[in-house]
Amino acid sequence: MSIDKTVFSVIKNRRSVRAYKDMPIKNNDLEKILEAGRWAPSGVNIQPWRFLIVRDKLLVREVGELCYFGAIKSRHVCEAAAVIVLCGDSRSLGDTWEKDCMIAGTNMTLMAEALGIGSCWIGAFNGKSIRELCSIPAYLQIIAIISMGYAVRPVSPPPRLPLKEIVRYETFGKRDIPPITKATKSGPFSVLGRIVKII
Repeated sequence: MSIDKTVFSVIKNRRSVRAYKDMPIKNNDLEKILEAGRWAPSGVNIQPWRFLIVRDKLLVREVGELCYFGAIKSRHVCEAAAVIVLCGDSRSLGDTWEKDCMIAGTNMTLMAEALGIGSCWIGAFNGKSIRELCSIPAYLQIIAIISMGYAVRPVSPPPRLPLKEIVRYETFGKRDIPPITKATKSGPFSVLGRIVKII
């Protein structure tokens, strides 16, 4: 198998995992995930990312209770084997530090997939409360929460727009781009069906 095919397989098979087994992540695997983040590119190599690893079950639960999407709490974060609080140093020079941190986070989710570990990128959370809970200094901006653990079950592939809808060459020209109006069966709302069945 070629390296290109291996990389593409990891990218294509990565899923947002929202149900985790009660099973710890090996220290060696967690270190590989963090190394993948450390080797991300950044503007003028500023490396503005800072990673806070939460593995204590009680603290993981407390962080999870502070993650939400609208009125829906991201309770799966409470079940994670580990949570990475992805932070960026706002004292960094230049304007790319937040984007740089997002690249580092993406690297970590891809490495997790390569190791057979599920992850979920959480972008909606109570940053003020998480900052207080985890004693995060004011100069570190919380970019995202990444929950990680071994998936309880396989996650089906989410729908993707065809290339013809998202790609143009040379210029956008006069041709209209379709508006983003399609509902998809993925994301936080994908769990609504399961919740309704429980009720």
